[in-house]
Amino acid sequence: MKYSNLVERWCVFEIELQSSKTFARPFHDVRLEAYFRKGQTSKKVFGFYDGGSTWKIRFMPEEEGTYSFKLSSNQEEFNGLTGTFESTKAQKGNHGPVQINGKHFNYADETPFFVMGTTAYAWTYRPEEIRQQTLESFSKYGFNKIRMLVFPKYYRGGVNDVNVSYDPPVFPFAGQSNDFDFQTLVPEYFQNYEERVKDLLRLGIEADVILFHPYDTWGIDRGMQQEDELQYVKYMIARLAAFRNVWWSLANEFDISETADGKFCIGMDHKDWDLIGTYIHTNDPHNHPRSNHNIPLGSAYPKRDWMTHVSYQHPDTYTLLLELMNDYNMPVINDEYQYEGNIKDDWGNSDAATTVFRHWLSAMAGGYASHGEVFKIEGNDQDLFWSYGGTLVGESGPRLKFMKQILESCSYQEMARDRRNTEGHHYFALHKGIDEYLFLFRYDLPGKGLWYGPYDGTESEYEAKIYDVWNCELIEEKIVKQAHRFPIKEWTAVHLKRIHVDLSN
Repeated sequence: MKYSNLVERWCVFEIELQSSKTFARPFHDVRLEAYFRKGQTSKKVFGFYDGGSTWKIRFMPEEEGTYSFKLSSNQEEFNGLTGTFESTKAQKGNHGPVQINGKHFNYADETPFFVMGTTAYAWTYRPEEIRQQTLESFSKYGFNKIRMLVFPKYYRGGVNDVNVSYDPPVFPFAGQSNDFDFQTLVPEYFQNYEERVKDLLRLGIEADVILFHPYDTWGIDRGMQQEDELQYVKYMIARLAAFRNVWWSLANEFDISETADGKFCIGMDHKDWDLIGTYIHTNDPHNHPRSNHNIPLGSAYPKRDWMTHVSYQHPDTYTLLLELMNDYNMPVINDEYQYEGNIKDDWGNSDAATTVFRHWLSAMAGGYASHGEVFKIEGNDQDLFWSYGGTLVGESGPRLKFMKQILESCSYQEMARDRRNTEGHHYFALHKGIDEYLFLFRYDLPGKGLWYGPYDGTESEYEAKIYDVWNCELIEEKIVKQAHRFPIKEWTAVHLKRIHVDLSN
């Protein structure tokens, strides 16, 4: 048994075990669990097979101090092994896993987390050079949550304008395409995926792990039975749950299905999603965020106890997002509002202005969103960022980064939609009582000024910052009184903070 006696809080504690035996069916023949204890708290963690003669157990200590553990197994050489380790103070930049805070997200150390997502479904099995370009693009524009599939992706739908058909170097299951043994996972495939999660962790980026999807030509989605699905999910929990940057998305477009004669349809019964969601909720020892993602022709997944937040797909990032926040009373992320790009299909040909405005609207509704990009360059219909990663070339990336910086300078989680200062077309507003305001002006409205401030009999003053959110510039900083009116000019944001006067003297 090999492990380190010291591990940083919210980092991965790993036990490596070497078996003296050879197993014909290692995923079935060996049961391995560990029980971790600190004080009166105990957590059970699954072990997993990692190829050759190696088994591993992973755990994320959520407190500082001494932990003890004991292994349980049907293999005598593993059963009853014990040990202790010390969880040390979290270092700079380690804020712990993301957790739910009402209708928003915090890290475990209570640092607010503002979701700025993007999409690169199949970047994980691209060549090293492409993966590095992808990581550089994520960081360059401040994206901090990446939607990424576990299984390989195939898509040549719509008007056949894109060609996503790249085979991974290794498949996730033993056997061959359309004849896989789903009870025998291939550790090499999952080792590669895990390394991509680690790449993101080093950059402080959340990995939104999408467990299932229907875009498949290899017989994975259609071939897996319920027992296969649960074994795979158990393996993913054992392998990845100890990484603090993991989120679980049950599916990309969970409601895509087909009739017995192969016709496209939309429904809830493609898989038993509640069983899968409940299984993750019950067995993930670290309670990572959980959601399920719909096709826009369908509806957001119904509210369930196992869900932590809503992940929906629709071009309406304002009104629908407001409705969902009200209906579900949990955080809402529009994880796909159509992509910036130049392909023929409408899901991938939004211009930059539409993309940026939709993303801003999600924030002005009090929620979050995920970006994506689908540009064919010089006729290349395969190397599209939304699937394979590479280098972002669109105009929305830098503007979304600027938007994120503005919103993170606000008390965003304490703000709500300000109806008095929201007209729903030209201008939108958030407020924190009368202490703080954020306005977004999308279109010019000549002759109109905005700011209906406090009517409390005071003569309050506010620090005002005025931004050009298209050109990513701070235009002006000044002090204004509550009677001030701001001209409504396109692509302008105004942030107001009340100046509190100490009257005690």
